[in-house]
Amino acid sequence: MSGGGVGRWWRAWYGVLLMTLCATTLPAQVDPRGPVRTISTTHLRVHFAPRLDSLARLAAVYAETAYGQLSRELAAPRGVIDLLLIDNTDVSNGFAQIFPSNRVVIYAVPPITSRELRFHDDWLRMVITHELAHIFHLDRARGLWRVGRAIFGRNPLFFPNAFTPSWVKEGLAVHYESALTGSGRLVSTEFPVLLRAAARDSQLVPLARWSRSTTRFPRGQVAYGYGALLMGRAADAADSARQSGRAVGMRRYVDVTAANVVPFLLQRNSYAGFGKSFNSTWQVFADSVMRAGSSSRGNDDAWRIVSPDGWYAESPRWVGADSVVWSASNGREVTGVYMSPVSAAAAGSNTTAPRRVAWRNALDVNVPLDSSGDTLVYAQLERRDAYITRSDVYRRNGTREIQLTRGARLTQPDARQDGSIVAVQLAANASRLVRVSADGELITPFTADRKGERWADPRWSPNGSEVVAVQLLPSGVQRVVVLDVTGQLRRVVSGGRGVFASPSFTPDGGRLVWASDAGGSMQLETARRGAVTVVDTLSWLREDGLPTQASAVSTAVYEPTVSPDGRQVVALVQRGDGIHVAVASLDTAGPPVRRTWYSSRARGASRAPANADSLRIDSLPSRKYSAKPMLWPRYWLPLVGEGRTGGATYGVASSGEDILGRHAWDASLLREPTLGETDGSLTYRYAGLGMPITGVSFTQEWDGTFMVRNDSGAALGLVARKRRFLTLSNTYIVPRVRWTASATVGLQYEMRDFKADADSVLGPADSGVRLGTRYPSFFFNSSYSTARLALRGVSIEEGFSISQSTSYRWLEDNPETGSFRSVLSARGFVPLNLPGYARHVLAVRGAAAWADTRTRTEFTVGGTSGVATELLPGVAVGDPARAFPVRGTVPGVQRGARVVGGTVEYRAPLVMFSRVPSPLTVYSDRLSFALFSDAARAWCPAALRSNTTVCLPNGVRDGWLASAGAELVLDVAVQYDAPLRLRVGSAVPYAAPVGVSRKGAFYVTLGGYF
Repeated sequence: MSGGGVGRWWRAWYGVLLMTLCATTLPAQVDPRGPVRTISTTHLRVHFAPRLDSLARLAAVYAETAYGQLSRELAAPRGVIDLLLIDNTDVSNGFAQIFPSNRVVIYAVPPITSRELRFHDDWLRMVITHELAHIFHLDRARGLWRVGRAIFGRNPLFFPNAFTPSWVKEGLAVHYESALTGSGRLVSTEFPVLLRAAARDSQLVPLARWSRSTTRFPRGQVAYGYGALLMGRAADAADSARQSGRAVGMRRYVDVTAANVVPFLLQRNSYAGFGKSFNSTWQVFADSVMRAGSSSRGNDDAWRIVSPDGWYAESPRWVGADSVVWSASNGREVTGVYMSPVSAAAAGSNTTAPRRVAWRNALDVNVPLDSSGDTLVYAQLERRDAYITRSDVYRRNGTREIQLTRGARLTQPDARQDGSIVAVQLAANASRLVRVSADGELITPFTADRKGERWADPRWSPNGSEVVAVQLLPSGVQRVVVLDVTGQLRRVVSGGRGVFASPSFTPDGGRLVWASDAGGSMQLETARRGAVTVVDTLSWLREDGLPTQASAVSTAVYEPTVSPDGRQVVALVQRGDGIHVAVASLDTAGPPVRRTWYSSRARGASRAPANADSLRIDSLPSRKYSAKPMLWPRYWLPLVGEGRTGGATYGVASSGEDILGRHAWDASLLREPTLGETDGSLTYRYAGLGMPITGVSFTQEWDGTFMVRNDSGAALGLVARKRRFLTLSNTYIVPRVRWTASATVGLQYEMRDFKADADSVLGPADSGVRLGTRYPSFFFNSSYSTARLALRGVSIEEGFSISQSTSYRWLEDNPETGSFRSVLSARGFVPLNLPGYARHVLAVRGAAAWADTRTRTEFTVGGTSGVATELLPGVAVGDPARAFPVRGTVPGVQRGARVVGGTVEYRAPLVMFSRVPSPLTVYSDRLSFALFSDAARAWCPAALRSNTTVCLPNGVRDGWLASAGAELVLDVAVQYDAPLRLRVGSAVPYAAPVGVSRKGAFYVTLGGYF
């Protein structure tokens, strides 16, 4: 095995390691384009686009404040932290990385539409504190890990806390986001409700099943919700233990794990760190949750379920007098819009499947403009290019989708009967209300831009003369307010510390209904509008006309809308399997609202940013962004491989990338000491233009030993071949939510040189062996795909993909030897709505390859296609991706210059695991199966049959190969959270030419088939 094989090995395993080092998933890529500035503070380098200057300075203040707070809680990380503030996506998030250096990326848009993130005093401060907590946690290394770091640098192998499951990482970060800011997810009600709903329906997730790769509800949120509550309980238990003199707590736990040779011994580490094991802490907590969940069902029975599927739903609206429309992601289908009559919902449940109306790119509001639901106004995300994702307003007329705005950053729209729209417009750390004309051509600000003030959830009054919305004040208070058509504040209906969301008018305009969690969970509240002619912005403080409670479910209720007759309300109800659409009678005579949850949770004693810090950072000069500090080698990895004669090779590898992703490089070098031969590679990628992404690489490998013969066929001796490749490529990607196109064009220059122990073996002075050979080539690859799958899908379920690869290669000294080769493949997927946790899939694949008669390389048929990984040098698992596989046959059973092949495969779900343990950090998620038939044939035209390098001898193994078989497909996660697919199958050829065994084969491989 050459050094290139070792390169594949360490890159494959580093891929798994890097997945564990990324604390959060990326909602979109970082945009590497345009000018970027940098300011340096005591502990950070803050990078930002010039238009974000003032916000970046505020972020720097918050980051330094959080750094100081965290330094009193945990050991400070080494070195400077790079923080990038960016505003290229309309999805609120952030992520932290500790490899190759400590980095934090913050997407600046506030979480207006996120239920679990809605409660915050200052979004920017909260998310920065959360991500910096990841850095403090994961950077820590003690004992042998610290020795390894001292020798190998920031090698991913030596971050012990990164080997813990995501629920530990996210639980710790959520704990500090709330403990240090006084708001956030451990203060709000969403996570307790999540567990309460699961307990209510006996669906509490066991501790061993908390993987971010789970396809059970609540999917990746299990790491945040369950993990945060458990880590918070563990920290509380440690506080009690400290009072008796024990040195326990979050810092102790982090340090224990950072020193333990086996960092994923969770129970041992938690006992040493917190004084109790996670198992015992969880058992006590789970018992209390189960008791609370089973003790009272509130008025749950008053709600009739409209949507039998759970998972995720958003914004139900009435269509006429008896139907509702909403957007949902139910796990079985791609996110879409659904409609159902509420009369079909019997008391307590509805077994009638809602009608799927259309596909949606994201969950958001769908506003019907007629009683049939044929005309809808809605917002959804769309990718404008490879780096920018924006939310815009659309209108659907029948089956036709019309985009009304482009790049306007609009969400949560509501429309009057005349088509006039009010919506939320997002910006960096801000949101405001705007008016949008019916055709989308005119967008007018509806609320003033005030620092720290945000807006959400606008709704028109029935007569279109007023708008009700939620105003989020800089103090953290949220208010339900009424505005006139000019945007002037007319009345503050209710408000306080907590989440207030989704207000709407009753059909007569005299009453308002909304949801609030100030009483401990999201419940419906209602109050009268009051006199339209009176401006009243203060009575809510005096509690005049106190709001009354309009629901009392045991879990939570969200996003209410009152029916056209004013008698019913449709809303979202939390259950153990997710969010359901439900209806109930509107209760306007309930008891007064009691706002007890947040009053019993005082703000954390967190130090606000000092004025001196603010003034100092405000006056710091900014400089032009430089990637150099982030590109220096920060680590090295020892490599051991196998040379061309079987001897050991030894070497090193390293890589680097800047926080913008503009520049990236990696290099490896291996040396065979006995022969004095060197293998290596050096690659560089530049993305500063956005598109194209330019790549340059140079590789060298001693790849084989060959016998040289003279013209009479006599053996002259052995020569060793060295191959070097210089490659330049440009890649163009045009991504959209519903389709993606890409193309790569490149040049390659191959240099082949030879050496021999005896000079005479190299032949005469002008021989190709002595002089070497040179092969220039160009290549063009392209693809187009509409393929997609639901969140629980066993494979891609819908759409198609098509790709092609074409190259032309010639001998430099003889251009007439040039040869074309091309491969074309297509795949199609059809969902079958049959029983199971996911839809069944009929998948087909076809491929063809062609090379001209001057080709010197062959196409091969046979074997299994998948993903190959080397566990150790020379120890391979899985199979490489193959263009023309035929399962049940050996790889390369046929070869030729022309190939056709295809597959028909039926895929079906079997079982989703719920109680399977997770030994050795391996999480088992689900099982599916596939029935398949493969077929392919390779051959050579008559003009090529004498070329035995490309072609088999005439008549040898010539004919169609076809096999049939079955596979069991196990989806697991390694290192708790990194997804991996394991396929176990058996196939038997049912058509094969003479010379090909029909005994079949049993195989185990990794990855998907296609």
